[in-house]
Amino acid sequence: MVLGTLNSTPDSPERTRLERLAADALLEGKLVILPTETVYGIFAAATHPDAISQLSELTRPQSDLNTGHHFTWHAPSTETVFSAFPIVSAKHRRLMRRLLPGPVRFRLELEPDTLTTSLNALGIKPGILDHQGVLEVRVPSQPTTQRVLELTGVQVVASRLAGVGWSPDRCVKAALKDDQAARAGIAVLLDEGPVMFGSVSTLVRLNSLGNYHIEQEGAYDSRMIEKLSRTRILFVCTGNTCRSPMAEAIARHLIEEAHKDSPENAEVTVLSAGTSAATGSPASPQTDAALQALGIKPREHTSRPLTRQLVAESDVIYTMSGWHREGIAALDPTAASRTLLLDPAGQDVPDPVGLPQEVYNQTAARLYELIKQRLTELDMLSESTTREDSR
Repeated sequence: MVLGTLNSTPDSPERTRLERLAADALLEGKLVILPTETVYGIFAAATHPDAISQLSELTRPQSDLNTGHHFTWHAPSTETVFSAFPIVSAKHRRLMRRLLPGPVRFRLELEPDTLTTSLNALGIKPGILDHQGVLEVRVPSQPTTQRVLELTGVQVVASRLAGVGWSPDRCVKAALKDDQAARAGIAVLLDEGPVMFGSVSTLVRLNSLGNYHIEQEGAYDSRMIEKLSRTRILFVCTGNTCRSPMAEAIARHLIEEAHKDSPENAEVTVLSAGTSAATGSPASPQTDAALQALGIKPREHTSRPLTRQLVAESDVIYTMSGWHREGIAALDPTAASRTLLLDPAGQDVPDPVGLPQEVYNQTAARLYELIKQRLTELDMLSESTTREDSR
């Protein structure tokens, strides 16, 4: 058995060599122990019958620790999962994008024909990933294991060390005791010390009706899952009395229309703020009139200044101009990657303040189209067809 200690920098030649060694072992049908962010696991190529047979023999004495699923597919990316299995529900897609990569397993309910077709395309025999029409998948966020999965290039499954009786599995001490791992036929063991969470990944079941429930709490508890399942969108302009209140109202309208038959599926919070806004000012009369021209009933609005907390709590931030985006990056550099110009083409949305009502109406009409495009990108308008506006 090759025992590699990962105490070097991420891009060091030694770490790269060890990761390549682990990937090659998996391709050769051998078992490998790798860290995840939750626990250490024993990994095997799902396409290699001998490796699956060997992993099954190891886990069989501890099968009472499992709930019908001996192995979980560990995919290298969320997009790999989406490519392999059609996730029909937009709510499910949003949830998976929010929680993956991360310490969460998803239990997918799939139609028999869909499951068979997908397994055939992956080259995996029935009964390895699936059990009674259900399979478990996760995308680990641990960098070393991510790279090994990418290097392997085939589908890989894993069982936590506790599934073999080597517990606790936050570290590899139990597997190394009395040379247990070597005697069990483990080819490569990569040791990076105690993992981040040290507890089982949270198990979330995605049912065929488009809903979900938490079957087993773990690294994330139910409250954390519920919090992370919501998407928080923030629109930013200057004074928070014209453009961003329009954008907030339009986004709320589009989302409500798309989810009018199942409002609980929206799971989105929409807010607006201004980089130079006072607190408590109403939206301008022209803003309300422009919304009414779109068939959108204005809501009571009070302006709010942009704060570091608002930025930190927002999952995606859309700005009306480039200088708004630069201001947010200066306020919180960590928000730069999730702060975007509302217009995907990179054009500013000019401030209509002081201009005729017609300009406000044109601004609102443009915002409507831009926001519809952005919400479609976020999978927010996929549950049902958005009702056409009456313009």
